[in-house]
Amino acid sequence: MDKNKIIRYLAPFAIVGIIIIFILNVITHGSIQHPGKSTYQSRCAQCHGDNGEGIKALTPPLFQADLPVQHFDSLPCWIKFGMNHSIKVNGIDYDQPMYPNEVDEIQTANVINFMCQEFFNYDTTVNSIWVKQKWKDCE
Repeated sequence: MDKNKIIRYLAPFAIVGIIIIFILNVITHGSIQHPGKSTYQSRCAQCHGDNGEGIKALTPPLFQADLPVQHFDSLPCWIKFGMNHSIKVNGIDYDQPMYPNEVDEIQTANVINFMCQEFFNYDTTVNSIWVKQKWKDCE
């Protein structure tokens, strides 16, 4: 049998196998993790908490926080370049610097979308093009 015929014969089975593995993964794990969650956990959670609760008077919360929604266009800059000035979140002053993160525009967009969904109750979605445009405006 010719190599191409074998590939044509086996390809549909491979696709079905991939679909079955995907469905079993969803069934056994309950859902597919948001792509921004792992970046949030590795880059943000150590200061802002796993659930966006912050660290008392040291690091501001993200969960139901007013500042990120009020200054939404600044999020890409804060995530990438950090912040070195005092801020007020939900009426509480914070003066701890936020350190820069080595993230690309896709990771940043995914983190923002994750935070919008999980913490801000803000119904919006951003993409990497929007993030790159906002980075151009960072001061």
